[in-house]
Amino acid sequence: MSRRYRPLILAAVLLVGLCMALWVSSAPGNDGQAGLDRADDPRLHQGSAPTSTVIASPRPRQFTMVAVGDVMTDRNVGKAIRANGMRSILARVADLTSSADVSFANLECPLSTEGPHDPANCCFRARPETVQVLLHGGFDIVSLANNHSLNAGRAGVLQTLQTLDRNRIAYCGARYDRDKGGEPTFLTVGDPPVRLGFLAATDLSFEHGSYNKVAADRSNLVAQIRSTRPQCDLLFVSLHWGDEYQNMPNQRQRNTAHILVDAGADVILGHHPHTLQGAEVYRGKLILYSMGNFVFDQREGERMESAIFYLKWIEGWGWQVFAKPIWIPRSRMGPIYPSASRRDKILARLQRISEPLGTRWLIQGGKAWLEVPASAGAKTAHVPTAAAY
Repeated sequence: MSRRYRPLILAAVLLVGLCMALWVSSAPGNDGQAGLDRADDPRLHQGSAPTSTVIASPRPRQFTMVAVGDVMTDRNVGKAIRANGMRSILARVADLTSSADVSFANLECPLSTEGPHDPANCCFRARPETVQVLLHGGFDIVSLANNHSLNAGRAGVLQTLQTLDRNRIAYCGARYDRDKGGEPTFLTVGDPPVRLGFLAATDLSFEHGSYNKVAADRSNLVAQIRSTRPQCDLLFVSLHWGDEYQNMPNQRQRNTAHILVDAGADVILGHHPHTLQGAEVYRGKLILYSMGNFVFDQREGERMESAIFYLKWIEGWGWQVFAKPIWIPRSRMGPIYPSASRRDKILARLQRISEPLGTRWLIQGGKAWLEVPASAGAKTAHVPTAAAY
């Protein structure tokens, strides 16, 4: 071979060797990362936009609640139950009352076979099996702080508690130990879960039996609220108060409501007047002064016309509330949805008695609607847009 070609041949050999070395080093399994796949090779993403992990925002906590007023299954209601069956009483409305995450009522009679019984003089004692009315309606918790819970004496109270316990219905305002009627009851509902606290008390001007009476200066209930509020996400206070058959709260009711909200109550659920009273929003908290009768046997008129209050809470947003009118025909002693003319009359009355309290409902679709936003210190309710529902 001519000496002059040797440099060219040597250069060619070196070039071929270099190409082979590069090919071998780029083959899978030969770059120091065994089994690295092309799709996993970070070099393939050089020059492209960086990737990021999308983390979904957590769904806000929320729950729904039904709240109604007085439930009494004795006297003429008891007769209707015996004639038509347990499920006849709430047959027309159980679809709504059982649809919420938690449903509340004021149980205005003992469930007992023992103790005094004089229904003609408003000394009530219903048969324990009438608890089936509450179960059919989907009720989860009842208040026992009212002026009729002790009508059947100590024995009647104990049998009522036992009946509710057996049927897994929670209660507030009474305990087996009469000195502990001011203890809170807690329920966990919703998804993600929300811990709710319930307190119940009576605040009446006349002598009555109750295991949790509000002191004249309200100090005992204020203390109960302050000790309970840190243990729950929201605190409901049930109050048996006011003047019977009056559709406006008295001054003590209003003063008490404001003091309890200042102490930490989130929602106040009122009963005893046996007719609707207006709603107020004070410092962003909902006050239902009286939800009226729900299952009762009083005379025709406003005493037999009230509403089912449906509340939806969304964390960070606040409350969406609607009131759906009901009427209790004496022929059946259980609530039904009334005719359009009676329904509209009930809605107009709720609007009329709420306006002096600074609250205006949106009347739409046969219901009264209200928004209570979560903004701290809100003083008035906001009329909702239809889109919110």
